[in-house]
Amino acid sequence: MKILIIKIGALGDVLRTSFIAQFLKEKYRFQASKLFWLTGERAKPLFTNNIYVDEVICTEEKEKIENLQKESFDLVINLEEDMENCKLASSLSPKKLIGAFLNKDGKIDYTKESEYWFDMSLISKRGKKEADLLKKKNEKTHRQIIAEMIGIKDYNKYEPFLRLTKNQRMIANNFLRRHNLSRKDLIIGINVGSADRWLKALPIKKTVELINSLYKQFNAKILLFGGPDEIERNNEIRKHLKVPIIDTGCGNNLFEFPALVSVCSLLISSDSFGLHVALSLKRKTIVLIGPTSASEIDLYGMGGKVIAKSNCLCCYKKDCKSMEKIEVNEILTMSKKLLRNKITLLITAFKEPKISNAIEAALNQKTKYDYDVLVSVPDKETQDIVKGYMKKHKNLKLFQDSGKGKSFALNLVFSKLETDILILTDGDVYISDNTIEDIVTAFNDPEIGCLSGRPIPQESKNNKYGYWANFLFDSAHRIRKKAFETSSFLECSGYLFAFRKEFIKNIPLDVAEDTIIPYIFWEKGYKISYVETAEVYVKNASNLKDWVNQKLRTHKSHGKLNEYVDTMTTPKVKSFKTESKGIFWLLNYPSNFRETIWGLELAGVRFYTWIKFFFDTHIFDRHYTDAWKRIESTK
Repeated sequence: MKILIIKIGALGDVLRTSFIAQFLKEKYRFQASKLFWLTGERAKPLFTNNIYVDEVICTEEKEKIENLQKESFDLVINLEEDMENCKLASSLSPKKLIGAFLNKDGKIDYTKESEYWFDMSLISKRGKKEADLLKKKNEKTHRQIIAEMIGIKDYNKYEPFLRLTKNQRMIANNFLRRHNLSRKDLIIGINVGSADRWLKALPIKKTVELINSLYKQFNAKILLFGGPDEIERNNEIRKHLKVPIIDTGCGNNLFEFPALVSVCSLLISSDSFGLHVALSLKRKTIVLIGPTSASEIDLYGMGGKVIAKSNCLCCYKKDCKSMEKIEVNEILTMSKKLLRNKITLLITAFKEPKISNAIEAALNQKTKYDYDVLVSVPDKETQDIVKGYMKKHKNLKLFQDSGKGKSFALNLVFSKLETDILILTDGDVYISDNTIEDIVTAFNDPEIGCLSGRPIPQESKNNKYGYWANFLFDSAHRIRKKAFETSSFLECSGYLFAFRKEFIKNIPLDVAEDTIIPYIFWEKGYKISYVETAEVYVKNASNLKDWVNQKLRTHKSHGKLNEYVDTMTTPKVKSFKTESKGIFWLLNYPSNFRETIWGLELAGVRFYTWIKFFFDTHIFDRHYTDAWKRIESTK
């Protein structure tokens, strides 16, 4: 399956269109698809670390474009309106063409699927006057329009993709060190200029007022961004400021600019390239809108729009003065709203007579953050225990689920709970008293979308099952720590993990929540963090039957993962192949002969669970199901 996307400019448009690559790769992943993207040389750095685009070809690379014409494409999507690219799209004679092309008369035309978009453009068949009117009347976002064009029904799942490279992270870290900043600082970026053909910049006077007010109200570190044509403007801004500011410079290229934007906790931007960079990097963003379409801008749940109080909106006129009607107080109010994090610790339980340990550990946290504790439980006995604590603790709440299963209960909670950071743990474990503090502090790094705490076994190594638990937990710790330090993918522990709630609306019922949620964030371009100081203390299985059943259920919880994520582009961590690589660690872990014997027994039992997993899923069709199942010896 060969696919070509033609999208060359402008840079912001290229970036915001990048979401379709993930959809196409997922849709055709079982047909060994190869996805090409034709763009301009300037835009090439935007694809440097894009795992969904196989080959980027620049318009300047004439030989490669000639080679394209030798390919047999199944699908070509042309989102450009000029004669040259329409001619190229037509000459490729793909099995399916979506977008603009040359018709039999040699004139620019566009396919039926793309009518909604191109009817509002410069090549509209309806004429400029009606095209402008349609543009003003449009209430769909750019993502929705393009998604409908190529047949994406669940378009909210897909977002622009921009993942930093190792060198870009180094640029960001060096910038922080140079200016004595840290990831824990509140850093607000100001990117309100515009070198575009429309007057989209916030006036200098209002920009100065905004920066002074932000510093005074939030005590934030303020970064000033700008492009090559904004040197004089930024100099003028700095001259009138009464507060300190860090000027990032106006000469950053497309490799450096995203790296610097990545350090921001919040970016305030005009409708410009910087806006799309911030959103692609999953940064909280406020966009200031005047002469362009407010409806087309999609903030993906990561920000807000401040629209000018003007009658000249969406006019696209070069002499538009609507940006003068932007209200600074409205920007400040929205900033306060976006920077305020509501924190919830969710404990899921089912018939847990010892849930008191989990509740007391959750309520007695040493932290400067305000947080709520929500316990989701279906049975009356456990509910009564929770209600006893609720009489003394106002931040403790009870959610009565229907008892159909953990994932089912979580989806009910997700649909009703309004929070920013959601921390998940279980009723049969308990957390360290620094957990809330360390986890929420980690989320001050805007690159982090999801994170895992560190499970610690309650058992010592003095017996076989305690030794097995310590070895497996130590191994998981070693793997997660290395993955985090190298910015690689890591799976979270279901005993304790956390994520940005706004991005998770529901989860499938045939894959465990701690399995699927990290993949969702990874595919959106977030980093997965490991906070090893946030500990959760776990009682493990103490007999062979319970031990095998617990591990077998874990294996099965990954069984249908490839139905929801592309495991060709996102690594699958838990598999027989990856686990077999740990044999050398298993042989080096023992400190005496008795532990060596236990280690060999563990290898044999683990092998048995994988064999049983294979027969259960591939021969007898017994897969993971969402239901409350107790492992009695862990209680």
